Amino acid sequence: MTSSHTRHLLLLSILLAGALALASCDSSEPAVPPGVIGSPTPDPVTTASPAPSTTPLPGGPIITPGELLASPTDTPPAVSFDPTATPPIPTTPPAASPTPTPSPAVVLPTATPGGPYGPIVGPGQTPLPTTGVAPTQETDPYGPIVGPGHTLVPTETRVAPTQIPTLPPTPGPSPTPGPGLNSALMGIQIHPHIDSREIDTIIGLLRELGVDWVKLQFNWSLLESSPGRYTELYFMLTSYVRRLHDQGFKVMISVAKAPGWARRPTADGIMHEAAPPDNPEHLANFLTALLNHLGHDGAGQPYIAAIEVWNEPNLEREWYGHPLTGEEYMRYFHPAYSAIRAFSPSVVVITAGPAPTGNSHWSTDDREWLRGLYNAGLARFGADVAVGIHPYGWANPPDARCCANPGRGWDDHPQFFFLDTIEDYRAIMDLAGHGAAPLWATEFGWATFDGLRTAGGSVPPDPAGAPYFSFINQHDQAAYTVRAFQIAQSLPYMGPMILWNLNFSTIPGALERSDPTAGYGLLDVYWQPRPVFQYLKQAPKF
Repeated sequence: MTSSHTRHLLLLSILLAGALALASCDSSEPAVPPGVIGSPTPDPVTTASPAPSTTPLPGGPIITPGELLASPTDTPPAVSFDPTATPPIPTTPPAASPTPTPSPAVVLPTATPGGPYGPIVGPGQTPLPTTGVAPTQETDPYGPIVGPGHTLVPTETRVAPTQIPTLPPTPGPSPTPGPGLNSALMGIQIHPHIDSREIDTIIGLLRELGVDWVKLQFNWSLLESSPGRYTELYFMLTSYVRRLHDQGFKVMISVAKAPGWARRPTADGIMHEAAPPDNPEHLANFLTALLNHLGHDGAGQPYIAAIEVWNEPNLEREWYGHPLTGEEYMRYFHPAYSAIRAFSPSVVVITAGPAPTGNSHWSTDDREWLRGLYNAGLARFGADVAVGIHPYGWANPPDARCCANPGRGWDDHPQFFFLDTIEDYRAIMDLAGHGAAPLWATEFGWATFDGLRTAGGSVPPDPAGAPYFSFINQHDQAAYTVRAFQIAQSLPYMGPMILWNLNFSTIPGALERSDPTAGYGLLDVYWQPRPVFQYLKQAPKF
């Protein structure tokens, strides 16, 4: 009995303990989270999103987490940078998420690139944190090249486009403009000693302007260190010529400033920077080598479409040690023409545009100089050459004529008037029997420092001896430029017109030293467009 009774008590205890255990399971949570221990199929693990990249991307300065997004109207803080530093190029892309979720496409407003880093954030657009991978920076074989005295371009906020007002015609007879501008007759000169990344910015700006032609001046003294030996700058500039041509632009070059090995010091014992070679054949040889180096594209077209043979040789500063006459210039033009024609019948050969000026110790009247070309036989070339002209207007409207109301200065000679210079040259050509040749304006423009600031934010004073810079404002400059294109394109004998210049105001220190070349520029020191850029961009074209 005792043992049987004990077994019953033991069985009852076991049943009671089991019931208590079941009750405990129904009323408590597991102590270990599922998916870590004891689960045959773990729960999916959520992958954290990658942190925003700090690699510079197109669109301006990067805003990292924790920084406050600035209002589009806020003034961006100054950015310090090493002028000679080259931004690193990423070599290893960041690892991507195993299951990335594509972001919806964002359509950005069209904007002018403000520097080598891509489009600028426009008005009303809030910058977004960077979430993508920076595109690989494309460079030429020599890497990002920085020219003499060059400073990299900071990224700035895009200014709003300037609307073109209705332009009242200047009183007096003038040609009637057509309904729009012909882009095939429009071009602009660039300062080519720029970073190799900035050529992309230049190409974008040229497209916005809607011009077909781009001009570069080759400083020969910096390109050929000894006969047949060429500098790195030579290869940089010729790579830019190819790049511009391949992007659909017609490239014009002018060649000036012979190297020291090609000339003797002048009578004062000084080797001046800008002088022709002693032997005209040295210039012809350089042109031959340059043309053969660049050659033709795949369609058989020369990379160089036009060559202006020298620059303003009626000025002593460009023609040291030689008579400032058209007859002396023709000694150089003949072999240069022959060298160009031996390479291609299609390259346009242009006589050097003289500076519009009068007679002095350091200059020859440009009309007199042009007559000297004809005294030396220029008319025999017929339509196979174009006649270069630099019809600057100083502060006078393009359809004004000399000299209705002289008195304020720079308005009392025909050389100060755009249209007078064009018409005088054409009359000289016709009188010499050279009416079949076109006139090509290889430089022209109007200058003012109005609206420009130095890199430090100060207003640059007018250049010494050039008070006419303050006679017009930046909107006059813009209106005169558009009107000049209209006038020239209404004249059947005018060829393309090359506006001077796009980017000379971006040269470091140019505005600080009141360099007059900066006042003609279409951009400010930060590569942002001035009103003249906007007017040309918005002008109807065909």
